[in-house]
Amino acid sequence: MKRRSHAFTAVSVVVGLILFVYLVKQVGLGEIYARVRALGGGFILIITLSAIRPAARSWAWLRAMAPHERGVGFSTVWCARLVGDAMGNLTTAGPLIAEPFRLRALNGKLPLAAGVSSLTVETLTYAISSCVMVMAGTLLLLTTFTVSDSLQVVSRVTLGSVLLVIVAAVVVVTKRWFLLSGLGIRVARLLHFNTRLEHKIEYLATLEKYIFDFYARRPADFFIVALCEVSFHLAGIAETYATLYLIESNPTLQAAFILEAINRAINMVFNFIPARLGVDEAGSGLLAQTLGLGAGTGVSLAIVRKVRVFFWSALGLLLFAGLERICARAQS
Repeated sequence: MKRRSHAFTAVSVVVGLILFVYLVKQVGLGEIYARVRALGGGFILIITLSAIRPAARSWAWLRAMAPHERGVGFSTVWCARLVGDAMGNLTTAGPLIAEPFRLRALNGKLPLAAGVSSLTVETLTYAISSCVMVMAGTLLLLTTFTVSDSLQVVSRVTLGSVLLVIVAAVVVVTKRWFLLSGLGIRVARLLHFNTRLEHKIEYLATLEKYIFDFYARRPADFFIVALCEVSFHLAGIAETYATLYLIESNPTLQAAFILEAINRAINMVFNFIPARLGVDEAGSGLLAQTLGLGAGTGVSLAIVRKVRVFFWSALGLLLFAGLERICARAQS
């Protein structure tokens, strides 16, 4: 299993790297270098704007916790988010490994069940908000710009997919359908009930109940969590606009909105590729060309975004290393 995982990681990185090199050659290394160099000290502004994003989602996670659990503190949750982001961005496992590392980085300051429940609520709210963002950006692209037939097909498939996700999530939550625990019961019957399975099914039912009760009985907290997710997306648009402005492409807020919205879709679909190497450059280059900004602008934007990802990932890894040292000293 580990060999297959390592092989998949190696293949995805190699394919992404080949695509990256190809795009840089197509656009021209000189043009990309000139645009990225034009960023100069403006990169500090990019980092400052991007800092809003993990902070917003950290606050959302904190508010998704029950009031008596928030004593864990914002700084602990913020560190845990950066650690999880680093693991998710730099591996092919994506969210499969990011979320467990977030919980691990809480360092026992919150019961595991409470951490899982609140993190699930925050992640679900973020996913729905991202789907709304993608849908809005795609509609704006289709109604405002002339796009190729192939891009139209991709855009319509994207619209249908995100709409289906939104409707499904809203129906499941409002109807309080216990899908996971219900599926667990069916599987358990096939495998013949045992104590371990029964405990896991009860845990799933408790998790689903927490999610349903959060949206139904905690409107103030839900509003704050939703507002945090909106802030995350607004910060992303501001970061994209600032980057485009600094690399001298004379952008519009409309173009920045579309580029950020489609980037959400790329992140969701290609989360298994470390740092979205190659695919981010390809998607941003094609979209920027459609928006009249030029492929070079899109590829340069993706490269600056990648540098920002590596910056925060490096910080996340440093925080994780520090937490590991603290745990080691506590055990010795």
